[in-house]
Amino acid sequence: MSGLGRGRWWAGVLGLAVLMSCHGDEQLQQPRPPDDGIGDGNEQPPPVAPDDPPPDEGDPPPIGGEDSDGGTPDAGEDGGVPAPPDATWRILGPDEGGPREVLGVTQDEGGNIWVAGGEDGLCLLTPGAARLRCYTMADGLKPWAPWKGKDPAPEARYLKVLSVTGGPAGTVFVGYEGRPNCESEFYKAPGVFEDPAIYKSGDADRVELQADGTLRVVHYDIHSPAHSVPGYGHREKLCTVNRIVWDKARNSLWFASNHGLAWGEPDYQGGEACTNAEVNAANEWVHSGGEKRQRCKFGVMEHIHPAIAMSDSSTSEDSRLAGDVWGVAVRPDGDVWMGTHIRTTRFKIMTNAVGHEGTGAPWNFEAARKQSEEKKHVANRIDLWPDAVAEPQFPSHAQRKDDLVSDLVLMPDGTVWVSSFAWGLAKLNDAGQVMGHLLEGETERFVSSLERDPLDGSLWIGHRWGQGLMRMHQEGQFVSYKPMLGRWGALPVWDIQAVGSGETRKVLVAFSAHRDAAGNIVLPGAIGIYSGK
Repeated sequence: MSGLGRGRWWAGVLGLAVLMSCHGDEQLQQPRPPDDGIGDGNEQPPPVAPDDPPPDEGDPPPIGGEDSDGGTPDAGEDGGVPAPPDATWRILGPDEGGPREVLGVTQDEGGNIWVAGGEDGLCLLTPGAARLRCYTMADGLKPWAPWKGKDPAPEARYLKVLSVTGGPAGTVFVGYEGRPNCESEFYKAPGVFEDPAIYKSGDADRVELQADGTLRVVHYDIHSPAHSVPGYGHREKLCTVNRIVWDKARNSLWFASNHGLAWGEPDYQGGEACTNAEVNAANEWVHSGGEKRQRCKFGVMEHIHPAIAMSDSSTSEDSRLAGDVWGVAVRPDGDVWMGTHIRTTRFKIMTNAVGHEGTGAPWNFEAARKQSEEKKHVANRIDLWPDAVAEPQFPSHAQRKDDLVSDLVLMPDGTVWVSSFAWGLAKLNDAGQVMGHLLEGETERFVSSLERDPLDGSLWIGHRWGQGLMRMHQEGQFVSYKPMLGRWGALPVWDIQAVGSGETRKVLVAFSAHRDAAGNIVLPGAIGIYSGK
């Protein structure tokens, strides 16, 4: 998860946001993820109020419902009717060489399955193999970037792989967790030492599998150098990458990160300059000090977030609430739906009506950013689970009901399903209007991942608490896979990705680990590969 990840407790999880200034002197309260506790659907769910302490998990509850053999619960008590008997699963865990904790799973176009294995690194299952192989920093993974030509504090490097997205054959894009306080470390008060081992941690890699089984790794240093963005000096805000989306059609990557969304160049091979032809052809430049400077640097552009003004600690219009980005989906027209802890927006990167310096769409990052962030574009900041007051009023802490978006999925008819770590599901139409809510019950509203099944258009739903894995074939009608999954059935599901099409499609599921109150793994996670109907 975000900031200090899936598996560590929170410090302000639900409802928590970042305090930031538009002028570069950003300060923040780093948001934390919800608890990754596991339940059988009968325990009390974790608290939702921001200031509540984490629950005492104690001994892990039974897996797979009340029956230790994964017996079938009554419909309605466990989040839906049981799955059909023709469901086909392959489960791979530590006994097959997998990591102890599974936070993401994907497949590249060559059929290689890649796993975000947390502190165990990046794991790989090649086609036809029976066991996984895990790679760490010793194999070339780079969860850090140099600062002023030097690698910061090699002894302080920290590896936690959070997210993976398959690319061309043999290529995967890998997201990392930054070290604690990485978002605010660069912005300490004058005269206070800023530690580059902290603010240069995390970010992402482009990883290529070589013929001999070794890796070729290129790092994405997600930042903005001095004067590359108007009004800013050097900017170091994004460090933890929660999800990554590869838009093959437009040769783009999208990094859903703490504090905002960033763009990446899929073909980036290192160095300062960006080479993406579409971006350069669109003249993605910005003015700074009367000069033109290229905004795309080091293979990235950052960042955008649909922030709102806040009233608690400041009356300045420059004080805004943002938050972690978890939901990203690319529309057919190339615009990007993105959901954060605070608001959801359509980032109009391809359809903004008027671009920078009067040029039209497509591809103007700055113009699209303004259409999500500027005060006058309130209609493009969607409050899925509404606060007590709406813009232009500024909600106080007590008036906020933060959306805590965990994922989102675009459907063929243009509608969007958005999940929340705390509030269930919301449905948007193509214009961004909220059409309704589902899974609002006390044992079913803690949703952590979504995916559309290319076989039949059904919606796969992963929970972070109790309900395990579900599937919605028709709106409001759910099927539970928890009973048939045995000891994995109630583990948190942080990622679901579908690959292929037709009868040969596969659904990949990341069953995370269960930890005790001290943070120790008491039940390892697993990779689930589903090939049924």
